[in-house]
Amino acid sequence: MTLSPLYYIFGIAALWRLGAATLLGSFVPANSTTNIALIESTSKILCGFHTKVVYVYFENGTSSGYSGDILRYLSDCGTSYITLRNRVKTAPLELIKNDGILLYLVMIFHDASQRVDLGILRKKSAAKHLSHVIMLIMNSDTVTESWLRHTFATFWKIWFLNIVIMFRRDSVLQIYRYNPFADEFLIHIQLYNERLPSKDELFPTKLPDMGGRPLRVCLYHDEVRAIFENERDDQNVIGSDALMSQFVAQRLNATRVIRRVSRFGNFTLKADICFQEIAKELDDVAFNVRFLAAPSFSQQAEYTIVHSRDSLCALVPKAKIATTFWNLFRSFTIPVWLTILLSIPLAYIFCNLVHLRLNQSEFDLLQLYAITLTMPLTRIPTRTSLRIFLFFWLFYGMLICNTFKGNLTSSLVFRTYLDDVNTLKDLAESPYKLLAYSRYTKHLDNFLNDSEPNEAIIKRKVVVVPDKELLIGIKRNNLSCAYVQKYHFAAFYANARIHYSRGRPLFHVMSACLVPFHAVYIVPYGSPYLGFINKLIRSSHEFGYAVHWESLMNAAFIESGKKSIRDVRNDDDPVVLKLGHFQAAFGILWLGLTIASIAFVWEILEQPNFKRILRNLY
Repeated sequence: MTLSPLYYIFGIAALWRLGAATLLGSFVPANSTTNIALIESTSKILCGFHTKVVYVYFENGTSSGYSGDILRYLSDCGTSYITLRNRVKTAPLELIKNDGILLYLVMIFHDASQRVDLGILRKKSAAKHLSHVIMLIMNSDTVTESWLRHTFATFWKIWFLNIVIMFRRDSVLQIYRYNPFADEFLIHIQLYNERLPSKDELFPTKLPDMGGRPLRVCLYHDEVRAIFENERDDQNVIGSDALMSQFVAQRLNATRVIRRVSRFGNFTLKADICFQEIAKELDDVAFNVRFLAAPSFSQQAEYTIVHSRDSLCALVPKAKIATTFWNLFRSFTIPVWLTILLSIPLAYIFCNLVHLRLNQSEFDLLQLYAITLTMPLTRIPTRTSLRIFLFFWLFYGMLICNTFKGNLTSSLVFRTYLDDVNTLKDLAESPYKLLAYSRYTKHLDNFLNDSEPNEAIIKRKVVVVPDKELLIGIKRNNLSCAYVQKYHFAAFYANARIHYSRGRPLFHVMSACLVPFHAVYIVPYGSPYLGFINKLIRSSHEFGYAVHWESLMNAAFIESGKKSIRDVRNDDDPVVLKLGHFQAAFGILWLGLTIASIAFVWEILEQPNFKRILRNLY
C-alpha cells in the first residue's frame, strides 16, 4: 500500500526537526563567557610582561575569533607586532625569525582531543631560553593529568622548557608548568584571590635542580686548562675549564659525566675537538675553550657568552743573544753615531771659516778629534773666540766620551738580545715556517688578507701538520720553525720551565696575534642548558671564581717549575769582562792596520826612485 503525500511531508519535517535539534545541541559558541575570561586573563598576563612581540597560533579546528580577541586586548597595552597563524598557511617560525628565536608564542587549542602539532617549532632552533610558550585550552573537560604529562613530554623532546598550559575549570584559572628534572614532573601554580601570576611565577629564571641527573661533558687534555692527572680516571681533572665544568654541575645539582676525547691520532683532525660530539648530541656541553667563530658552527652548535680571550697566535723562537763583535757600536744608535761623525768635520770647517785660515790652519782635524776624546791639547789657540768655542767643544766631548764608556760597559757586562718577532711584518720577514693544525687553516684563510703583502707571505708560510707532530716539535724545543697555537697554549709554553735554557726562555709569544678571537664554550644547537650555563659563567666572573681558578693554576705551574732541576748558569746574569768582549776593538785595529799597510805600499809605488829601480831590474 502506498503512502499518501501527507505522510511524506510529515516525515521530512520530523527528520528536519530532529537533525536541527541534534546540531544545535552539539554547537558551542566560539566566544563563550568562559573562553572570553580565559582570553582576557591571558592578555592581562602578557600585558604585564610588557612584551613587544607576541605570536598567536591556532589550529583550523579552533575559532579564529579567539585570536581576534587577543589582538584587541594586546593592542591596548602597546604590543607592537602580533602574528595570527593556522596550520594551513604557517611556515616554520625559523623562517620568520632568523633562527627560531621566539619571545612569546600563544597556542590556542579547542580541547585536549585536538592533536598537538608542533610543526612550527623545531628542536634545532637557537636560544630556546628566550622562548616562552603559553598553551590555551578552551574546553577543559577533556584535560587530564596524563594528557598534561604527555604534552609536556612532547615539548621536552624538542628541548622547550618555558612552557605553560592554561585553562579554566569551574570558573577558576588553572595554570601548569613542568620540571623535567624533578620527580614531581607537573607543577601546579596556585593562585589566591583570583590574582594573576607574575612573569617569574610562570617562567622562573632560577637555576633548575637536576636532582643528580647526569650532565654529559666533553673534555680533552690540553696541559693548561683541562689536565687529566690520572690516565685511567677520566673524571679526575683539574684546570680552569675543568673547574668551570665542576662549578656548573654543582650549581645545577647534576652529576658531571666526562667523556674524554683524545687529541691525537694517525690523521690530522679537520674539525675542532669535541665539536662532533656536540653536533651529534652525544654530550650536553664541551668545556674546552674555543674560538668565537660563528660561521664555523654552521647551526650545529651554539656558543656561550664570552668569558676570556683565546686568540690564534704564533709561538716563535726567542731572539738570540747579540754577537760580541757589535757590542762596541751598540753604545749609541745609528743616528747618534752619524751625528757624532758629522759634528767633527763641521766643527773643523767652522773653526777655519771663522778665522779665515783655510790654507794656514792653526788647528788641524786630528787635534779636534783628540779634544772630543778628552785628550789634552798640544797647542792652545791664541784667539779668544776660538778658545770659547773649544771650551764648549771639550764639554761636548766629555759627555759623549763618558756616555760611550758607560753604555759600552753595560752592553758587555749585561747580555744584549736582538729584537723579538712581535709584528706581522717581523713574522713575514723571519726565516721561520709556521706549523699549524688543519682545523686552524679555516680561521687563517678567513682572517689573513691576500691583498696585504705581509699577511700573504704569512699564509704561504703555513704548513699543516698532524697534532702529534706539532706538539712533539714544541716539546723537543725545535727552534727551526714557529708554531700556530691558541693564546693560552702559547703563553703556557713560553713560560714553562721545560722550554728554558740556562734560565732564559726559548720561545716567545708575538704581541700581535694572527687571528684575534674571544673564548667560548659550545652546546648542541638548541640546547635547553644554554641559558643556565651563561648565567653561571657570568656568576663565576662576578664573584671572582674565574680569577681564583687562574691564580690556582698559575701557582701550581710555578711550584712545579721550582721542583725541576735548573741550571745555575743564567744568560741574564752579569758576566765578567774578558778579552773576547773587546774583539770589536781589535777588529777595528786590524782594519786600520790593513788600510795603513795598503796606503804605505801605494806610497812606495808612487815614488819616482822606486819606478827607476824596477826598470833597472829588467
